[in-house]
Amino acid sequence: MTMAGHNRTGLRRVRVYGVLIALLGVMMFPFYAMFSSTFKPESEIFSAPATLVPSDPSVGAYLDVWTQTDVVLWVANSFVISLGTVVLTLLLAIPAAYSCARNDFVGKRTFLLAVLVVQMFAPVVLIVGLFDVITQLGLFNTYLAVIIPAAAFTLPFNIWMLYGYFKTVPVELEESARIDGASQFQILTKIVLPLTKPALVASITYTFLYAWNRLLFVLTFLTDSGKYNIPRGVFSMVGALQTDWRMMLTVSVIGIIPLLVLFAFLEQYIVAGMTAGAVKE
Repeated sequence: MTMAGHNRTGLRRVRVYGVLIALLGVMMFPFYAMFSSTFKPESEIFSAPATLVPSDPSVGAYLDVWTQTDVVLWVANSFVISLGTVVLTLLLAIPAAYSCARNDFVGKRTFLLAVLVVQMFAPVVLIVGLFDVITQLGLFNTYLAVIIPAAAFTLPFNIWMLYGYFKTVPVELEESARIDGASQFQILTKIVLPLTKPALVASITYTFLYAWNRLLFVLTFLTDSGKYNIPRGVFSMVGALQTDWRMMLTVSVIGIIPLLVLFAFLEQYIVAGMTAGAVKE
């Protein structure tokens, strides 16, 4: 390659990296503003002009949150709700997706399209009907009152993603195991699921994030403050006459930390799972 070619390639890379860095900066700025505000005094958060770096940084907000709120309980409840939603979703999504991937039956396409239609409804549209169902079942003010609706809204995405991934697993592997005497349950749990680990991890991550950030279901179905999750805990800090924004932002930052740790451990599986089945052979 000539010197002019090298220069054009280098210039193109500089432009690409420049655009990527600019986009990353735009996306990350709200998180930086939230994080830096937790170290500012209340008066500086809304000062004009706004300061990007705290003039007198302090960890007082974190100490206040630790001693004056139930942030640990909110985090624990968020884990209970999120893990419960993940378990219920996978228990329903795996058999449904596997059955559709391995069997041709009348109404299969209609079923998959109907599942997809559910994804189009916003939870707030159905909240009145859900409230009636939850009350009639006697689940009001229980974790299940939040877990069941959250699982219902994550099922469509999970069924379609796992359906696409199960179709990529060679049928010959299952036929060989069947000849060796394996049952259908053993084939699914010992052969198919281990081969679809990236899709399962992506499914778990998506469902966990969805349930972790739910406010509407907790706000509607839970009145016991001992069962509040992180979003509901933040909402409860909004006062009628005064709101401590510094502590609200601090609780929000604390609520993000478990998600960052989850992404750090599972990032490679998430990318593989999300793109699985995207290419049609």
